[in-house]
Amino acid sequence: MEQRRRTVAEGEIATVEDWTAGPRAPLVHFAHATGMAAGLYASLVERLVGRVNVVASDARGHGATMLPFDPAALSDWSTFADDLAALLAMLPPAPRLVLAGHSMGATVSAELAARRDDVAALVLIEPAFVPFAVAAAYDRAAWPNPMAAQAAKRRAVWPSRAAMREAWVGRGVFATWADADLARYLAYGVRDRADGQVELACAPAWEAATFAAVSTGLEDALAAWGGPLTLLHATERSTVTAEDAAAIAARPATTVRAFPGRDHFLPLAEPQGMADAILAAAFA
Repeated sequence: MEQRRRTVAEGEIATVEDWTAGPRAPLVHFAHATGMAAGLYASLVERLVGRVNVVASDARGHGATMLPFDPAALSDWSTFADDLAALLAMLPPAPRLVLAGHSMGATVSAELAARRDDVAALVLIEPAFVPFAVAAAYDRAAWPNPMAAQAAKRRAVWPSRAAMREAWVGRGVFATWADADLARYLAYGVRDRADGQVELACAPAWEAATFAAVSTGLEDALAAWGGPLTLLHATERSTVTAEDAAAIAARPATTVRAFPGRDHFLPLAEPQGMADAILAAAFA
């Protein structure tokens, strides 16, 4: 995998890419979750290398991507879909394009696929969205959003990555993470500062705004998207309710698989299972 920067109209999008599968192979793009970065998913993405060409990118305000971001101006996730469209326009043409992603990245991938006619398949891993039953009535200003509130309180600047690791290992969102996963987060989700300290690559205000802008449009996007869909979801602290999983399973050309005992960070816990599902979609 090679780290690259792709230039778009507003700046640079950071990617990790591998094109060794050759020009006749499918292209897979993988999109990450809120607050994360593409490099976190190396264990999954590297399992695709040589079978498909693969690009994983850092979203606006995340990782090493250099695009302007204003938390006050973020009202929904269409900004991220626009950025993904701009990135895809910079990539070599492929005979078959598969969009895959985790959490926010899954939903953004679905919303972009609904706009296009060149996406061959979608693989959604633990997509984040307002449940279908309440999406139409959802009021961002009035309804509580615990994830946004928690993100806004995150400490941004730390003396070192070692201090971060000591504070986080085995706790909170990192409770089920393997040491290698936390190490990747510290490598790709944290940046060095000129004063010798380190800071979160995704600023707490931007992470909070991203959580607050959670999609209400996944059901409509999937209705507009007529192609093959794979939904992979956990059973513990999942973003996908049983009711919504059943609704998605009822659409044509859809595969739904649950992973018992796993939580929202399913790609970290089951990288081989995720890679197998993506490859199956790529070569269906």
